[in-house]
Amino acid sequence: MRSDKHFAPLPAAALSGALLILSFPPFGFHFLAWVALVPLMLSADGLKPAGIMACGLAAGLLFFGGSIFWVYNALHSFGGINPVVSVLLLMILILYLSLYFGLFGLVLSRLGTGPGLVVFAPPAFVGLEFVRGRLLTGFPWELLAHSQYKLPAMIQIASVTGSAGVTFLIVFVNAVVAHHLASRMRGAGVPVLLLAAVACVAANVVWGLAQIRGMEGEGGTKFKAALVQGNIEQDKKWDQRYREMIAQRYFDMTSEASAHRPDLIVWPEAAAPFAYVQGDTNYSRALTNAVRNAGSPLLFGAVTMEGRGERFYNSAYLLSTAGSEARYDKSHLVPFGEYVPLRGLIPFTKGLTAAIAGDTTPGRDAAPMRINGLSAGVQICYEIIFPEGARDFAAKGARIIVNITNDAWYGRTAASAQHMTSLPFRAVENRTPVLRAANTGISCFVDATGRIRSQTGLFTTTVLTDEVVVPPQRPTFYGRFGDLFTYCLLVTALVMYLVNPLAPPKD
Repeated sequence: MRSDKHFAPLPAAALSGALLILSFPPFGFHFLAWVALVPLMLSADGLKPAGIMACGLAAGLLFFGGSIFWVYNALHSFGGINPVVSVLLLMILILYLSLYFGLFGLVLSRLGTGPGLVVFAPPAFVGLEFVRGRLLTGFPWELLAHSQYKLPAMIQIASVTGSAGVTFLIVFVNAVVAHHLASRMRGAGVPVLLLAAVACVAANVVWGLAQIRGMEGEGGTKFKAALVQGNIEQDKKWDQRYREMIAQRYFDMTSEASAHRPDLIVWPEAAAPFAYVQGDTNYSRALTNAVRNAGSPLLFGAVTMEGRGERFYNSAYLLSTAGSEARYDKSHLVPFGEYVPLRGLIPFTKGLTAAIAGDTTPGRDAAPMRINGLSAGVQICYEIIFPEGARDFAAKGARIIVNITNDAWYGRTAASAQHMTSLPFRAVENRTPVLRAANTGISCFVDATGRIRSQTGLFTTTVLTDEVVVPPQRPTFYGRFGDLFTYCLLVTALVMYLVNPLAPPKD
């Protein structure tokens, strides 16, 4: 008996999309990710390729539509883009991301619910997520692995495989459950594979716990930081009427932070209420005095203007107590947020920019900054969701990663929490603590095991101070070889699709 006799394909696909939404913030029912794909997989049994591809597309549309609707806020409410254009851009993005689920459905059409599903579905899904994270500048948001961000023992495998290893394990369990249920419907269910799946998950957790205990036992260098969450509303951020208020708030909070004698004080992305290298000597002098009085170096975000306004950079500056500066310019820019792709080629993009201060120029230098004897890599805003940047910094000697972000663009949605889910993976992949200072929240400390030590709430004005242990420098497997695991899976997925030795028999 075919499982499609028991599962209406489109409702089953919609159920998968709904379960995926519930697996991520704001809901955070991470355990649902382990069965979220089961209805979609079961719906594939007996359907033609076009039908299951449509089911995959439907699951993706519901998942991404219910997860990233906040993009409209960023585009229209704060970016100033026409509401019709904002809706159109959001729909294009959702449709594009959903295509990867449609392609996964196409893969499922060649697998059915037989043994091939268990063997080949995991590498196929991992491969599609990998491509999504890199094609057309990439958008590795809501990766399946990120649903497990609060479970340090579960995600330690990322030090070897990156987040792909966690995704692989989740899809493997989904495939085993789907295969078992389909076999039971045919009267041939044997729980051996279920036991094997449980054993794999248990082994991963046990190994992860051992890794965490080992790291806790080896010690390291203690590093204290104070994260200043200024909580400046986006509509006030660049209004000249609030410029003095914003500056004074940050100066006052810096003085408050200095009472804890931190090794570093961090302001969020674009915290300085003007183009920093525009020559505002009064502000520059006040900033230098604030740092000197605080007795701690300050890392802050600012817009840098070069020339006569021809080039703008989204920058991070490190200002020492002696007055010396180091600078990092954001290199991975946000499409339609900091630059307009294909400007002039697509009619409605002409004159359309939601940048902080005009079109932003990408930075080129990614050298770590020296902070009280430690090297730190700085990533601005959504650069942190891309593993390559943090890995590159770690390869250059960075022992701590600092992420500064605005996130006021998202309003009171789950976007900031979703953004934060990638931080534990960057920590585990490189065995480096990750600090995050966000304008309106969520600011947080993540230790080198991927554990979120402390965090703030949304839209609160606060200083978060904590101490992390920076472990001895020892490159991880992922740090040395990058996405080798994923590339192997990509080859496997390709072979699966072309050869498919475990294809279900045709009727």
